Amino acid sequence: MSLEAAGTREVEVKDRIFASALHHFSLKGFAASSLREISADAQTTKPMIYYYFGSKEGLYESIVRQILGEMAVALEDLPAEATACNRVLSYCQRYVDYFLANEDVIALVLREVFGLGGAPMAAFAQTLGERVRQPLDAVLRHGMESGELVRDHVFPCSTAITGILNIFILAHVFGGAAIDRTAPLIQVHRYLAGLVAQP
Repeated sequence: MSLEAAGTREVEVKDRIFASALHHFSLKGFAASSLREISADAQTTKPMIYYYFGSKEGLYESIVRQILGEMAVALEDLPAEATACNRVLSYCQRYVDYFLANEDVIALVLREVFGLGGAPMAAFAQTLGERVRQPLDAVLRHGMESGELVRDHVFPCSTAITGILNIFILAHVFGGAAIDRTAPLIQVHRYLAGLVAQP
């Protein structure tokens, strides 16, 4: 077998494990899913899961990182010519829309990751901060530097904005509250009103 063919086979095995794990975790949750059934469904062995992902938790962390990475891509390329406020609102609209379009998988991640704590929760928080919030941080930083927004620390401002979005999402996932795309955006708009620099 050539080196290239071996590399392709490794990617295929890893992808099958990933798809199987996502299916089982979505269906039954983290605790009730066994590596035995994940490996059987992926047509591989438990040692291969350990080889690629280190542990069951490592496999779950990998899924969390990929889901949030895909979300980060959906939030990139905000309209360059818009005002900072409109770019923030565009980010928030995409954030909520991404959740609504992928609700089943993201709800699973949220339920499980909050229950697991530890390394999976740390991976979730790190990826959320490094990848998902990066476009929002950049818009706020530029708006503050240009004078369009009041000078402040970017981190607490972006935390407040994503906090507004996340509280609606969490109330829906954990409390069954109805969610639509307008309610969180209205609240973000009200928050932004306090950030706009006055002439």
